[in-house]
Amino acid sequence: MHHVQVRRAEVEVLFTLEKVGAKPNGLQYDGATDRLLVADQTDGALITVQDPRGARQQSSFAAGSTGPSGVIVMPWNGALVTIMSGTHAPDLTVIEADDTVYHIDHRGVGTGIVGFSREPVTGQHTGFHGLEWDGKDLWASSPPGRAIFRLQLQPDAQGRPSITGCSWFRLAFGDRPHGLAWADAARRTVWCNDTTLNTIYRYDVVTGDCLEILVLPADAPFSHGMTMVDGQLWYCEDTTAKICRVLR
Repeated sequence: MHHVQVRRAEVEVLFTLEKVGAKPNGLQYDGATDRLLVADQTDGALITVQDPRGARQQSSFAAGSTGPSGVIVMPWNGALVTIMSGTHAPDLTVIEADDTVYHIDHRGVGTGIVGFSREPVTGQHTGFHGLEWDGKDLWASSPPGRAIFRLQLQPDAQGRPSITGCSWFRLAFGDRPHGLAWADAARRTVWCNDTTLNTIYRYDVVTGDCLEILVLPADAPFSHGMTMVDGQLWYCEDTTAKICRVLR
């Protein structure tokens, strides 16, 4: 049996998104461009916060994702693309640099009815939440599967990414995994929060072992999408549109 370190953490509210009615549910910091990308579950838009530690210029792009809960920037075919997880539809929304938008169907891979659903048989099927990229494969948290998936991507006939293989490990705690954020430069361990428990876990992605647990204050905003900024965890709360920082 391995040892799991448990620590209590503090939370600082940094700012609130300006967009009226925004429900930020996915979060990703793109260090190369100093942008905070936010998936808005209300209307499927992609909100961009430029200079998130300073001026925080905010804009919104109508991406048309279906209730997204995750967002990631990653290279594809020599260019950067943005991918959003359409949680309430079994697809990934891909946004190319010229604002071309298309969708990747992943029915049957990480989709299903979540364990906390009040209607465990007829409840709405959902898909992936948090997304991360390790330089080769796409990682995604799956509340229905209570697992973190590793997805192999290959170009289809049009050169667009297509899921061609997957593996996963089950989570040690909770039934509502949400955001993902790499915990180390080697991308061997990943932070994954559980929104219902408002707790953050660090997992070894090779063994699936839980290595560390961060317990957030009972009165802290609930953590949904999550990302790493300057070595610190940031997260968003969808009901208040707050962007927060975890102090550990």
